[in-house]
Amino acid sequence: MSSAEFLVREAKRRAEVFGNLKQYLEKLATVVAKLDPDAEVYLFGSVAENRHLLSSDIDILVVTEKKPGEVLAELWREGIRDPFEIHVVTDDVLEVYRKRTTLVKINKPTQKNKPGQI
Repeated sequence: MSSAEFLVREAKRRAEVFGNLKQYLEKLATVVAKLDPDAEVYLFGSVAENRHLLSSDIDILVVTEKKPGEVLAELWREGIRDPFEIHVVTDDVLEVYRKRTTLVKINKPTQKNKPGQI
């Protein structure tokens, strides 16, 4: 595969992810909830602020007491990788993110959305 073909394939894949972002976020929240029903998942960064480009990553914050490696491994097994940038933190670190950026809570599929949530 040539470099040009690879770049076209990657652009199409990213366009598919961004075009179906809600479904990807629901899958992500479901995977995290299976690992830790008490975990919270947030979207942040350029996508949450609606100023992203196709080349942007999708920043996700997972708040849990589980080890980051455990969470990341399960997400990767389920196909949740690039362009997602997953940050796994404990509850005490959540406040640092709240002070620095816009957080949009991603509800588990069984929860109803409130304003400002996905």
